[in-house]
Amino acid sequence: MSARRGAALEPGEIARRLPHRHPFLLLDRVDDLEVGISGVGTKNVSISDPVFAGHFPDNPIYPGVHMVEVAAQLCGLIGSSDEQGPVLGYLASIKRFKFLALVVPGDQMKITARAGASIGALTEFAVEITVAGRVVASGVLAIARAAV
Repeated sequence: MSARRGAALEPGEIARRLPHRHPFLLLDRVDDLEVGISGVGTKNVSISDPVFAGHFPDNPIYPGVHMVEVAAQLCGLIGSSDEQGPVLGYLASIKRFKFLALVVPGDQMKITARAGASIGALTEFAVEITVAGRVVASGVLAIARAAV
């Protein structure tokens, strides 16, 4: 991430900028957002999350697909801009995503994403998810932008 600090977004502002709603608005907070460049976000994993009713009742593990989704939501915010009007991002591809450790209730995930190559409306993002400073997942996501 760059040395300068970008904007922070609270839950209400995240909900205003993303089309997702409960129970699929997964990003709790954005600590540092530089539109078009990078972002750092937080997801607090709680046992009250509806996903734990089925994944798995006797051994709650946060699903990898939700880890990808929370990272994609952060990437969507990085790729959006109020100055250019509303932009909707769609997850277009998942590349080289690795899950290195289990995430369980009580964990706080820090998600970092940095914009990379862009071709037309498609931008790739390098993503890393950590818990207590330890990398639990990483990979590359591509987000396709469409004007709203």
